Amino acid sequence: MIEQLSVGQCVCYGGTGVCRVERIETVPFPDEQHMRKCCELKPVGNPSMAILVPLDNAALCAKIKPLLSKQEIDRMISALPDLPSLWMEERKQRAAEFRRILSAGDAQTLLQLLYTLKQQREILRQNGKKLASADLLVWKEAVRVIDEEFAYSLGIRQQDVPAYISDQLQTIE
Repeated sequence: MIEQLSVGQCVCYGGTGVCRVERIETVPFPDEQHMRKCCELKPVGNPSMAILVPLDNAALCAKIKPLLSKQEIDRMISALPDLPSLWMEERKQRAAEFRRILSAGDAQTLLQLLYTLKQQREILRQNGKKLASADLLVWKEAVRVIDEEFAYSLGIRQQDVPAYISDQLQTIE
């Protein structure tokens, strides 16, 4: 992916979401003695923020992914009912795993996480309970990332993404 980056291109970066490549150049990092080739990313949802990614850092570069196509998104959605639940009863373990998933920013896993939380919310609702506030915060952040990426890739408004996903799920269930 890194060798294919170009200024103006939009990509996904980890849990940040859709970003535009602003520049790719060698810059002082962290001081004038150390020069590194870096890519500056600007989140489309927060253009005042800038993320400088050293292109020689494999772990950070692995977080840069191309935007999904409509076919890839539809395949991800259609796979949801067959994927295992990510729910864990142990709260601390669940929180750590959910943070890891959010940080990685993998669309399929984030979608699987949302599907899991939706199912768990329904189970809890039937028993007169609700999701824990920590789980709701995870849900909100995962929705933000998925809605932004899917809207950008599909050319629809972010608020239309949940209906798109729901419509796709209804065609397979």
